[in-house]
Amino acid sequence: MTRKDFEERTRFEQILTEEAEAQNNDALPQWSRKQSALVAARLLCRHGKTYSRIQEAVCNGVEWSHYDTNESFNRRQAAHEAWTEKRETQLEKRIREIVAGIGVGFGVIFQGDPRGCTIKITVPSGRTNDFGKEGICVPGA
Repeated sequence: MTRKDFEERTRFEQILTEEAEAQNNDALPQWSRKQSALVAARLLCRHGKTYSRIQEAVCNGVEWSHYDTNESFNRRQAAHEAWTEKRETQLEKRIREIVAGIGVGFGVIFQGDPRGCTIKITVPSGRTNDFGKEGICVPGA
């Protein structure tokens, strides 16, 4: 991990913990909200990197070989698409669960284009750090 990556992750963790602390949820003590937001931020960074790689795999598809027939290429492409779709669905479900666990008002935006940020988290205060002003970008995603 480069220094820049580390700084981005630290900034993301800080934003999520600040937003979680700002909520008035008396059911949990403040240290617990901060700790759960920190764990969620780290999980989101981990799953975000995987989600980004899957989006790249979807865009790239299967490599064509000169020895492939149309039928064998189509079979491999169909298997690849089925695998990426299944994994993408699993990750989206898991990420939604993590974001819901942070608190009320947090949301998630998925984007399939791997050239930019593929996952953005919406926070209750409306704070953003992306060019589209949609949410907080998950580092590595």
